[in-house]
Amino acid sequence: MYPLFNTVFGIPENTFKDFYFRGFWDPTYKPYSFFSEGYAVANVSTFDFPIFLNGVLHKAAGIQSVMTHPDYRKKGLMNTLMKKALAEIDESYNLSFLVTSDPNLYKKYGFRILNEYFYVKDYNHKGSHCADLKSIDVFDSHDLKKIQDLFKKNVPSTSVFYPVNYEHPFYLNMYNPNMKNLVYYSASLDLMIMYEVVDNKLELFDVIGSSLPDLDKICSLIPEPFHEIHLFFNPDKFSTGFNVLEYDSPDKLMVRGNLEISQPSFKLPIFAEF
Repeated sequence: MYPLFNTVFGIPENTFKDFYFRGFWDPTYKPYSFFSEGYAVANVSTFDFPIFLNGVLHKAAGIQSVMTHPDYRKKGLMNTLMKKALAEIDESYNLSFLVTSDPNLYKKYGFRILNEYFYVKDYNHKGSHCADLKSIDVFDSHDLKKIQDLFKKNVPSTSVFYPVNYEHPFYLNMYNPNMKNLVYYSASLDLMIMYEVVDNKLELFDVIGSSLPDLDKICSLIPEPFHEIHLFFNPDKFSTGFNVLEYDSPDKLMVRGNLEISQPSFKLPIFAEF
């Protein structure tokens, strides 16, 4: 399987070997594969993706690792695997999700694009001298234990649309240094905060912990000054006053099944993308 990731996506084999060695692999991950001469040449994988919708927990499946070796394309292999995976998904789940840069590939299987949004609010923060916020590193054994504990007791930052436990996609995203450097821990709040400040704008991606502090408390920890907040999850648990803007990305969130949601605007946490 590892060589196929390298061939199709350019992800080095050692990345997934390390991912597996560290115990990051989702135990519900189920690959459907074709092999030739002992090597995987086509694959579709599924995994459990339980999600809160309007505060109600729903069983759902995620689909990822959809790939075919260039020498084996145009043979219907992916189509066969996708139909097999979806038939089994339909036995246990009402919803399935995927993230793709090629949405047209999946529309024939009943998937449709879900438009995503982010939320903007003026906020004058002059910066903080609080030394409480520290970088936290998933590849450090002590930090990893803390991260695992935080995910286990995490209270969703929104009740509108939120994956219950996206620990394993989070781990995979940590192999991206641009994302790895955006993860911090507050000892006073026992909270993991994913954020960056760009052009005097706070981009707050998510918070992970046993309770959700109010927005002012979170902002009080940020050392950099900013005059605007960009929130990448629905602010239903925060104060009002956010403007809603459509999130523009080449990677589209898609769903298959009857998704009923009371608020039309939501965002899959960026660190939960798979």
